[in-house]
Amino acid sequence: MSNTNLHHMVGAALLAAIMAVLSQFAFPIGPVPITLQTFVCALAGGVLGWRWGTIAIAIWLLLGAIGIPILTAGKAGFGIFASPVGGYYLGFLVMAAFSGICVAEKGKYVRQISLALAGLIACYVLGTLWFMAYFYFGLHKSMPLWQALTLTVFPFVIFDVIKIVLGVLCGTQIRHALQNAGYFLSENKK
Repeated sequence: MSNTNLHHMVGAALLAAIMAVLSQFAFPIGPVPITLQTFVCALAGGVLGWRWGTIAIAIWLLLGAIGIPILTAGKAGFGIFASPVGGYYLGFLVMAAFSGICVAEKGKYVRQISLALAGLIACYVLGTLWFMAYFYFGLHKSMPLWQALTLTVFPFVIFDVIKIVLGVLCGTQIRHALQNAGYFLSENKK
């Protein structure tokens, strides 16, 4: 095993731990609370790139799924994925992947932020469709698209955009600092 792989594994574990800690700070404003999870998804992608950033979020989700209370506000268990917000949890994987697509390209902040925002939109789409499906199939009630967006997306857009931008900027700065310290090889040196 190379040092670079070891550094990425340790980084993924650390970012999964950061996600676990920051997930405990949830501010409920409806069915979906305000959290720092979108920030950590962008941070994971920015620090580790798309592959290892996604692995970091997957570790957090798997630990939560097996019953460790590290998901939003201490929730745990596989049942969370069958809840109205299960799609958002899966969307975090997409968000972390999109946030880390072009981290190797220095100075491409606008492109990386745009990709991270595309990941956020994908998370919103997946989460909203899941939310609507939960009501239709699980509760046998109608959930119109506009009402679902009003409950699960519109209240979060401004905060999420700010968190995504900060996560990408912080993540890429941390990545460059780690590369300069010799902890991660840049993508060009592999």
